[in-house]
This record gives sequence, structure tokens and C-alpha cells, in this order.
Amino acid sequence: MPVLRIEALVGPGADVPALLTTVAGAAAAAFEVPLEHCWATFSPLAPGAYLEGGRVRGEADALEASPLVTVTAAHGRDPERKAAVLRAVARAVGAALGVDPDLVFVEYREIPPGHVHTGGSIR
Repeated sequence: MPVLRIEALVGPGADVPALLTTVAGAAAAAFEVPLEHCWATFSPLAPGAYLEGGRVRGEADALEASPLVTVTAAHGRDPERKAAVLRAVARAVGAALGVDPDLVFVEYREIPPGHVHTGGSIR
């Protein structure tokens, strides 16, 4: 049940459903889980509400401002799998938003056993 939370400045005409589908698909493939086990959300950052590099970013900066992504997943994956997920998500977000993947900031958070409720049980 990996969960991806994406925040970014976007220009007009951004295709958020395509972004979510692309990024979730890339993450699911990297995690080696079915797509239906991977969840994703997108929150647009309001122009003027994002400071990066000491500069407040606006809509005109959408292709230069770093999208912020948090990947949350159950504990237990090896470092190689985590690295593959981080790279796949950065590439997919970059491609979907027209941003250089090197600008995409992706963090990986692990949920320890017993710290999540899903499917009617604590896992």
C-alpha cells in the first residue's frame, strides 16, 4: 500500500489525472505491486505560497520549481528497492510535469509494523 503525495506548482492545462496515473504506475512497477495497491494524491501549490532557494515561486516558475513528493510505505524493503522507487518516481513526476527529474524532491518514509490501519486490521 504505498502512498504518494505530490505537491507542485503547475501551469495552466496541467493534466492531473494523467500525472497521478503515470506516477502511481511507475511507483507500482518499482515496488513490484499491482497498480491497485498504490495510492496517489496531488495538491497544487498556490503561486506565491512556495519558497525554494530563498525565492518565493509563482506560476511562471512551474517548470523550474522542485515538485515535492512523499512516498510512504510499509517497513521492510531493501535499500536497492527504495532507491529504485525514488528514481522511478522522480522520473515519472518530472516527465508528467515537464520538469527536469533532477529537480524533483522525493522522500521515502517507512511505516513501522503496527502503525497503520488498512483493510480492517492493524499492520
